[in-house]
Amino acid sequence: MASIAVGQALYGLATGLENANEMGYRQAVTPDHLQARTNTTIRSVNRAMLVIGAPLGGLLADHLGYRPALWWGVAGFTLVAVLLGVSRFRTARHPQVS
Repeated sequence: MASIAVGQALYGLATGLENANEMGYRQAVTPDHLQARTNTTIRSVNRAMLVIGAPLGGLLADHLGYRPALWWGVAGFTLVAVLLGVSRFRTARHPQVS
């Protein structure tokens, strides 16, 4: 149980760090007249993934057991981290605004 608590704490910390960086970059590269539309779309997609992912995770845990479901989650996060690490996303930069 302690490992789940530590994992959740690290996930929360990483989400907080990622959120500020991602939003700052997005605001820097999005034209002013599209800021609201872009933010609304991304928030809607994020919320939809929570609504879809939580029940699917529960079903996976019911059918496979909690440990295998958690390992599937670990595999999913690892896959995303590797894909982002080898993509152009890692080196994305925005022009300096003066």
